[in-house]
Amino acid sequence: IHGPNCFCKSTSNSKMKNPNFKTIIIQAWSGMLVVLIAMLLLDPLRYLMQGQTQELAKVLIHDPGVVGLQVLITMLAFNTMFQLALQIANGKKFRLFTLVISCLYGLFFLLHNLIHFVGGEPLGLQTVLDFTHHILAITACIYSWKWYCLNDTLIT
Repeated sequence: IHGPNCFCKSTSNSKMKNPNFKTIIIQAWSGMLVVLIAMLLLDPLRYLMQGQTQELAKVLIHDPGVVGLQVLITMLAFNTMFQLALQIANGKKFRLFTLVISCLYGLFFLLHNLIHFVGGEPLGLQTVLDFTHHILAITACIYSWKWYCLNDTLIT
């Protein structure tokens, strides 16, 4: 990927001193974890506050559903463990993995939200969380790219 036409050229400046790209990536992933937990709690809290437990059960069977719940729990666990890995690892291959997984993670949620939107789900509090998650994912992707492009001699 590196060479005369590399898109990384501008971020591999040797004058750059200890950039905080990795810290920003970790913060973005931490934020996505918090937003994901809030997303999981929003509908149950809303229905429970209105005393609509039967309606809540119907909503949860539809979304996230049994398989969706398993996927969400896996994503919660992955997110938490990935933040730890980000604290430990610095290698070039890990930085590339971070870029790829950050983009895929963000795209997964974007596609999920598009399905809800196309399905006619109204905008509301969930939308605020969705956009927050998308901004955090975009931030993780941008700074993962910058971290990947960084000269190995600048990695602390």
